[in-house]
Amino acid sequence: MRQQLQLLLLTVLVMALGWFGYRLLFGEKKGSELVVVAAEKATVTRSSGIKADALSAGMVVEIQDTIRTGAEGSAQLRFGAGAGLVLSADGSMRILSADGSGLRVELEEGAVSARVRPGMAPLGITNRGRAVRATDADFTVMVDSAGGLSAVSERGALGLSGFGNVEDLKPGDVLRAVPEKEAVTAPAPEKLLLDVNWPEMVTTRSAEVVVEGKTDPYAMVIVGEGEQRIQMRADINGRFQASVPLKEGENGLELTVRDVMGREVVEKRKVNRDSTAPIVQGAEVVWGP
Repeated sequence: MRQQLQLLLLTVLVMALGWFGYRLLFGEKKGSELVVVAAEKATVTRSSGIKADALSAGMVVEIQDTIRTGAEGSAQLRFGAGAGLVLSADGSMRILSADGSGLRVELEEGAVSARVRPGMAPLGITNRGRAVRATDADFTVMVDSAGGLSAVSERGALGLSGFGNVEDLKPGDVLRAVPEKEAVTAPAPEKLLLDVNWPEMVTTRSAEVVVEGKTDPYAMVIVGEGEQRIQMRADINGRFQASVPLKEGENGLELTVRDVMGREVVEKRKVNRDSTAPIVQGAEVVWGP
């Protein structure tokens, strides 16, 4: 009886050690969790898809969760000890995998800036069957609603797949890809382009004014002040157009453009709205209502 008890205890001990060893070697490590560092105007929809909860610091994001950021929102996440990413405003991404083999997310729209240090598992950003991967780099990937994609690496080379013959991206080069067209890479321009067609009228009766121009493809464009501020992304050709509402009196039209490399250009103009000013038609003065 005593020998049987000893044998049973030994069997239990061996099984416990085996389970611990398996978890140590193959189990998901806590260091492989994707954790929220900071969030503003961001939500997470769990894999069940029932509802969206506010994203907050310390929250663990799981496989198939979807993170969305609103206008002027952002979400900063850490993966393990040496990798992380930031989802910028008006963005959406779904977590595909986050374990010992690496982090992989599907960027549905918006921009993600990522960092992965040497010795860390790969970090990959995918979209519509295309993938940008890195094991030691600081880089940004941007996607628009039509499927256009742009990527740039500030440090470290990037591996690419799904872009035809383009299989890697050197630091300082920009990748641009449009559905049904060949992807191209080129050195990033030294200066951020901004060519704006400002409204010619300094004073107007109109309740809105149109500001249009050209900048770097997919750059973030913000125009206006306060509640009248409009935020958008330039298209694949870098063109943008915004109809900015005007309040009565003086309106500041501050235009800020930020590209995928984080470079920023700001221009300012002023437009005065006077809806009571007379309309001159020949020699006749017609007063407004």
